[in-house]
Amino acid sequence: MRRVLGCSVAALSLAIVSLGAAPSEVADAVMRGDKAAVQKLIAQKADVSAPQADGATALHWAVFKSDKEMVDLLVRAGANAKAANRDGATPLWLASVNGDAAIIEALIKGGADPNEKQPLGRTPLMEASRTGNVEAMKVLLDHGADVNAKETLRGTTPLMWAADEGHAAAIKLLLDRGADIKAQSSLVERGRGPALGKSSDPRKQVAAQGAALAAGLASPPLGGGRAAAGRGGRGGRGGATGGRGANAAGAAGTAAADGTDGFDDAAAAAFGFGGGFGRQAAVKDGGALTPLVYAVRADDLDSVKVLLAAGADVNQVTGYGWSPLLVATQNRFYKLGAYLIDHGADVNLANKGMWTPLYLATDNRNIESGDYPVRKGDMDHLEFIKLLLDHGANVNARMKDSTETRTVFTNQWLDENGATAFLRASQSGDIALMKLLLAHGADPKIDTVLHVTALQVAAGIGWVEGITYEWSPEQTLEAVKLLLDLGLDPNAQADTGRVALHGAAHKGATAVVQVLVDHGAKLNIRDYGNTDNRGGKLAVHTWEPVDYADGLVRVGVQSAIAHPETGLLLRKLMTAAGLPAPPVGRTLESICITEACD
Repeated sequence: MRRVLGCSVAALSLAIVSLGAAPSEVADAVMRGDKAAVQKLIAQKADVSAPQADGATALHWAVFKSDKEMVDLLVRAGANAKAANRDGATPLWLASVNGDAAIIEALIKGGADPNEKQPLGRTPLMEASRTGNVEAMKVLLDHGADVNAKETLRGTTPLMWAADEGHAAAIKLLLDRGADIKAQSSLVERGRGPALGKSSDPRKQVAAQGAALAAGLASPPLGGGRAAAGRGGRGGRGGATGGRGANAAGAAGTAAADGTDGFDDAAAAAFGFGGGFGRQAAVKDGGALTPLVYAVRADDLDSVKVLLAAGADVNQVTGYGWSPLLVATQNRFYKLGAYLIDHGADVNLANKGMWTPLYLATDNRNIESGDYPVRKGDMDHLEFIKLLLDHGANVNARMKDSTETRTVFTNQWLDENGATAFLRASQSGDIALMKLLLAHGADPKIDTVLHVTALQVAAGIGWVEGITYEWSPEQTLEAVKLLLDLGLDPNAQADTGRVALHGAAHKGATAVVQVLVDHGAKLNIRDYGNTDNRGGKLAVHTWEPVDYADGLVRVGVQSAIAHPETGLLLRKLMTAAGLPAPPVGRTLESICITEACD
């Protein structure tokens, strides 16, 4: 209730008073709680509907205070039950937010419209559904509230608002009254939202609608019905006006059902929740969330049970292809995911980025550091992965778009497109998961579209100091040995020309360097040139593993870090192999003079 009152105060701006405003004695008296003054003013035929500077009337204040006796007094005196403040908020909207059934009944009898439209097309039933007060909802429904009304920003319905907040009883009531269980929110464009100050800014449109409602005019359209894309993300995952959230991103976390306080619908489902770095901006595949997806994103098992019992499709997907199981997995709601699997969820259903539950769970188990917190799974990652595998998860499925956990640092030298869960596990040296996947038929030789192998990522390709997750150097060494024993070629080159030894040298994994060389890795193999280095012709200069160990090769925006111990080992091995070893202490400038810039 405290949160509701806080939202109401913010929405109404009830305390603002400006000089020169029309008299609002009745509203002022109700605001002060002076019942005697109100009765006296009514007896004197004062205007009971006269607004304060912000448009708030006496009836607004009585509803805000949940004062049923005062509401009845004002209604009998002829107070305008449809009056809107400057933000478009009416007494009925406030009563619905508060979930006050008795006051809602009194207002409707006093002339309030149960289907009135707030800015963005929100209805009283949506607000009551978000609050979850079943009695308040019943009053609205009994008076003809549209159970399947859609707001204009994201096209969400009262059922979605209830599901977003995890109100199982409210969900059941709405379903019993005819709510469409298969309804989906609007399709919206992914990508950045409109820049502030432009005509498509939704806040300008809301203000215009609020002003129109307050003036009793027809509500202007919202930019031709085009929804504005919000922010995306992964872990935590923002709720309907003050709801649950951790990312945003992210994860996918919960977001406002109408999107006004959350983030992009498709990402919110994860992010619920932004697209991976491989995604194209402004693709019309966001949104189209179902009530079940909202309930899963809220991690509310009771709501999920009600929806499934009523016939919700456990495999119905969003515009980007997020299934309820993918949403549960993305958000680490593994117990809920297990329940969905037990009720027919397809463990191989991937979204448009070809992210499968198995890949996401693998990624979750090996999550790298980032700019946002990530929640702890409600059951062990490995146990959930075993459950997926036991139910037939395709262990060799290849993903397409880089997942949102990849930071810009990683993406600049590792594109996940084509990766399998096994390759992802190899990147973090997750030896336990690698062995589990192999036992279920994983092919360790499947590489990415750009020919990055599991051995390369295990050795250090894609490694970002302080970012990439690694179980331990010892487990990484064991993973490299396992991959070599499985027949992976230490001299296989990716599209950049890099091999596993380049990665190990860049990372400073001295023990890995030795093992690779012991298995035939070529010490003088060169990449195809690194355009991230600056310095004239050095932009196309090719580099040996020892150059990476010396910190001369800058990968992306991360700093190149010298690893002297690794560099000394490489020089020792090169000398022993009869290869020319470069001197210690080189700089980019010296290389330009002696090797590249003739």
